[in-house]
Amino acid sequence: MTLPGTDGNGDGDGPSSESEAIESAQSTPVYVARSLFRAVQGGMFATVVMTAFRLPILRSLPPSANFWAKYVGDGHPEEYTGMGIVLHFLYGITFGALFGLLYPRVNLPGSATETEGVVWGTLFGLALSAFGERVMLNWLLDMELDADAETVFHASHAVYGIALGTWVGSRIDPTRSYEEYEHSQ
Repeated sequence: MTLPGTDGNGDGDGPSSESEAIESAQSTPVYVARSLFRAVQGGMFATVVMTAFRLPILRSLPPSANFWAKYVGDGHPEEYTGMGIVLHFLYGITFGALFGLLYPRVNLPGSATETEGVVWGTLFGLALSAFGERVMLNWLLDMELDADAETVFHASHAVYGIALGTWVGSRIDPTRSYEEYEHSQ
């Protein structure tokens, strides 16, 4: 594969090393736009996976409706179920986009991007979980979770991170098609 800014044989006036060529390719507006689009998709996918994991266990919606009821609405959180779900997905998509823009910066050239995606995604999901519990639940909403709900809260964010990291990691190389991936195994 020839990357932008190189002539394919190292004799051009482009970057002198593969890592410089990758860094140069990752800074183009098209690459950033594609990364952002894949990350938004990943955020949506990961939020669906997280919700599918969490909902049947806790049998309750995410606390986004509580946020809406306290800071925007004037009713009880149950009155804002729809808005709570919309907020939940907006959070998931937004943080997915953030992860997708940051991930190429930590991705090491030539390594297994899906594996790195799982590792970085899990760490990202757990960081979001800690922020969510401490800032969103405890500080902004004045909510305390019981031990079981807290465990599921953190586990669901780990699931979010794993799904997001795997999604973004599997799509980090836009030049690689699914067929190429299948045959390289």
